[in-house]
Amino acid sequence: MCSTFAPLLIEAKGTIVQTGSLAGIMPYVWGAPYNAVKAALHAYSDTLRVELAPLGVRVITVVTGGVKSNIARQDRTLPPGSYMQPLAAEYQRRLKHSQELGMDTKQYARSCVKQVLAGDGLFRKTRWIWEGKMSWIVWFAWTYLPTAVLDFYFTTTFNLNKLRGTAGPNKKTN
Repeated sequence: MCSTFAPLLIEAKGTIVQTGSLAGIMPYVWGAPYNAVKAALHAYSDTLRVELAPLGVRVITVVTGGVKSNIARQDRTLPPGSYMQPLAAEYQRRLKHSQELGMDTKQYARSCVKQVLAGDGLFRKTRWIWEGKMSWIVWFAWTYLPTAVLDFYFTTTFNLNKLRGTAGPNKKTN
């Protein structure tokens, strides 16, 4: 799509804005496929930004935190026989996590548009916009703390330690 619109974007010195996610930079459990897609989008956007900058096109990734949307509108369950079955309740809680704590969608949109339209300054070049619930906390952790901090946070938040000894050679038997 970008190659199709590239001539128009270059002529207008336009801006491409991609919707990324905190899930693309942190181990948001039970979301590996979604996380991987968002991580790929971040890399794609970063590359487009570098490639199109000499042509006057800006590329911005909005690293989105929790926003009240319809992303969790469908009920899902763990597959039968999943190693995660002991955590079925945690899985359900995780599915609704961003919605319960999320930022209002209109507030999110207004903030993103304002930041995109602000443009770049002499000493400021907008590459990533961090917006949505928890986005600045994750930015800080991702930027300044070892990755083990986020690993620990998600392990404890969703009680993953309860899985120890439930499968494999160390499986506890009654």
